[in-house]
Amino acid sequence: MLGDFLRIFFMVLLVMDPIGMIPLFLSNTAAYDAETRKHIILRAVLIAGLVLLIFLLLGKVLLAFFGIKPGAFYISGGILFFVIAFGMISSRPKKSQAIPFGKSEDADAADDKSGVSAALFPLAIPLIAGPGLLTVIIMFVSNGESWLNSVAILLPAIIISLVVAYITLRCSVLLLKFFGFMGISIMEKIMGLILSGFAIQFIYDGLVALGVIHP
Repeated sequence: MLGDFLRIFFMVLLVMDPIGMIPLFLSNTAAYDAETRKHIILRAVLIAGLVLLIFLLLGKVLLAFFGIKPGAFYISGGILFFVIAFGMISSRPKKSQAIPFGKSEDADAADDKSGVSAALFPLAIPLIAGPGLLTVIIMFVSNGESWLNSVAILLPAIIISLVVAYITLRCSVLLLKFFGFMGISIMEKIMGLILSGFAIQFIYDGLVALGVIHP
């Protein structure tokens, strides 16, 4: 049980990629003051958590409704994860347009002083609750084992990952100062390498589940 939890937890964390969110988060919230950014992060994590919970509860039903076999979804998920991993590995260091060490003025910020729209898009969706993470959830809840066991393992993994994302974004300015754009890019590439291994394993598991190859 512990081994399954750790495997799923690292998978969720790798796909969520909180380190990779930092430059884009700073770019999209540069016009807000520090207090507003705190509320944006909290709202984004809560919205993303709600979306992930919906997919956690209804993911297996969605696959059954559309008649998609778990093996086929494993293969499609593996391909998606490989594309994500390739992007993480091949990407250049992302430099934000403005780093929010101080407050700046922006038209969007003037229209949305509370930061609700920034929290919803792009922070909650698709940065935190993106298609890759939704695919992870559907894959694991449809793997043929007990649905309750899958939820019991996935739910704490998702909650802990959301907490990690919250802490990472709250400390984003400090992390950027400490690691720099190059350091963050290196960490993202390492995570991409690990994710690529997961991707190939999922494709293999999908082929086995469909009976295309035999272990």
